[in-house]
Amino acid sequence: MRYLQYKGLLERENKKSLKKIMYETCVTEGLNASLGAKKLGIAKEVFVYWRKHYRLEQRQILFDQTVEDIKKYKSLYADEAKSIDLDRPLLHQDEKSLQGLSEAIERTVEYYKYLHYKSEGLALETAKLPLYKFSRNVVDSYYDGKILDGLNQPSNT
Repeated sequence: MRYLQYKGLLERENKKSLKKIMYETCVTEGLNASLGAKKLGIAKEVFVYWRKHYRLEQRQILFDQTVEDIKKYKSLYADEAKSIDLDRPLLHQDEKSLQGLSEAIERTVEYYKYLHYKSEGLALETAKLPLYKFSRNVVDSYYDGKILDGLNQPSNT
């Protein structure tokens, strides 16, 4: 039998498209080529061909998911990056103070968001962004008094 004949036979028997049948067999049930071919009653060669055609091998699925994730990351900071003005002067430029630190961290976060947007999520340098966001949260917690409050609480030991 030919591929189209196998396809027609399977679609009639299962009352589903071949793509859905293959998805259920490969992804939902997680069957390998031998077991999948046996379940569907087709030659292993045909099963392997369809699995590759519909990109249902584990590494193909992982690659496709990674590509989708990268596409999502491209627009992650798009709205914010358009309104960022990196050329504006720093208010606390010559100070060595907590306000100066806070402003420097905020400007660095803006820079990395802008860089992320311009590189469409592919700049390796933007991997530092979570560190600076965390630093900003620490400074904000200090301003709010949460850090000192936590230190002044008696421990339960």
